[in-house]
Amino acid sequence: MKRIRPLLTAAAALAIASGIAMLPALTSAAPAGAAVSCTGTSLVPDTGGLVQVRVPTVGNGTGNVNCQLGLGNQSVAVSRLQIALNQCDSHEFDPPLLAVDGDYGQLTQDAVAGTQASLHISVDGIYGPQTRRTMAWPVAGSSGGICAFVN
Repeated sequence: MKRIRPLLTAAAALAIASGIAMLPALTSAAPAGAAVSCTGTSLVPDTGGLVQVRVPTVGNGTGNVNCQLGLGNQSVAVSRLQIALNQCDSHEFDPPLLAVDGDYGQLTQDAVAGTQASLHISVDGIYGPQTRRTMAWPVAGSSGGICAFVN
């Protein structure tokens, strides 16, 4: 009996330690239905499937476009959004154009809100799926001369 008790104690300690080790992963997970931040970019086909367009995504090269950006976000995804706003949607707001700095500050939020208003969609200044589908994006390799839409 003495031999079993140390094994049970060790098993209990391992279970507790495993639970504690998992705690950060469990507490940092986004709640169901919560938006995920865009942290990278990917090439995705335009709505006609004829050209490739680089858009903000969940991670680089994932193709997962189900993400959003808002005040305080800093990433290459924000830079990609700023480029699109400058090259394809700049008629929606007065110059000067946005600095492509990867920082989703007040000017980027205002530009997104202006674009949303001109496209007659919900205006909140937050980039998300509806904004992605309605705004234009530079076609890859076009240096902003050609813009297209994505799903």
